[in-house]
Amino acid sequence: MARVTIFSKFGRSLVNWFLKDTKIKIGILLFAIVIWFIIVLGNDYNYTIDTPLEVVNIEEGKTLKERIPSRIQASFSGRGIDLFYLLASRKYAFKFVIDVESIRWYYVYNLNDYYLENREKIIIPRNVNVKFNHIVYPESLRIELDRLDILRVPVRLRADIKTAPGYITVKRPVVTPDSVLLSGPRTYMKKYKEVFTEPLNRTGITEPIQMVLNLEIPIQENIESSAYKVNFYQPVEQIGEQIISNIPVHLVGVPSHTNVELSPSEISLTISAAISQLANIQPQDIKVYFNFRENWKYDEKYYVPTVELPEDVLSWSNMTPRRVEVRVIRNR
Repeated sequence: MARVTIFSKFGRSLVNWFLKDTKIKIGILLFAIVIWFIIVLGNDYNYTIDTPLEVVNIEEGKTLKERIPSRIQASFSGRGIDLFYLLASRKYAFKFVIDVESIRWYYVYNLNDYYLENREKIIIPRNVNVKFNHIVYPESLRIELDRLDILRVPVRLRADIKTAPGYITVKRPVVTPDSVLLSGPRTYMKKYKEVFTEPLNRTGITEPIQMVLNLEIPIQENIESSAYKVNFYQPVEQIGEQIISNIPVHLVGVPSHTNVELSPSEISLTISAAISQLANIQPQDIKVYFNFRENWKYDEKYYVPTVELPEDVLSWSNMTPRRVEVRVIRNR
């Protein structure tokens, strides 16, 4: 019990000590950290840095056949402040460069030998005093060139969209852009006739779909594209019904020198379509006809005509009248 009391008193004393003159104590702590940081940054170190790698002077009309690493690991020595500055430098200020102007199709570079002989290919900010030691990884690099091909190909949508009951997709889906410009090595470009979007599967849809889809372009084949994403839009609407009257019934396939009459010559239908499209559908948009040559029989008078709906109309029902009379008028 006495031991608990001692620890309790010590804890309260420690808290009271921190609570008194808090600003002064925080200032002392920060000053100590700054002094420690200056001392540490003033020491000399050897450090391996992950460094950008850039290939320059590729012959016109050619490109890299395979992608190469965008970064390599290199060992440097210098003061901590200089090494820290290198780590914080932008790509254009600190990088390794490989000049391929002298190679025709391929060459294997021993990176340590290459950069020891070509110190100017190591781009380091002028105010940084560090020493390049050696390449840690990779020690060698194969550069292979290929003919550069440029081709515009269409974008193909891979989508399976199922609406909820009572709803329908309206018109065709819109993909923007609908084509992309590809560029890359001829070896791989030969197989590109089109590019596909990532798969899209939706069910029970009741509202329009608007989203961004990725294009499936394999970056390992060093193919560049003018776009890597497309905008996708699919209108979705509720289904409605409407009665269309005064739809003319046409006669087709009537032999010459034969007079045929239809009675009645007009019918009405109930059609189903997206609500926004119902108002635009006119009687002449629906094709109703009787093919005399294929369907007429000597001993029959009444027939159900054939109905062909516009693309935007789902279905029809309630034909009135259900059948039409076909009369052959014989000349005297």
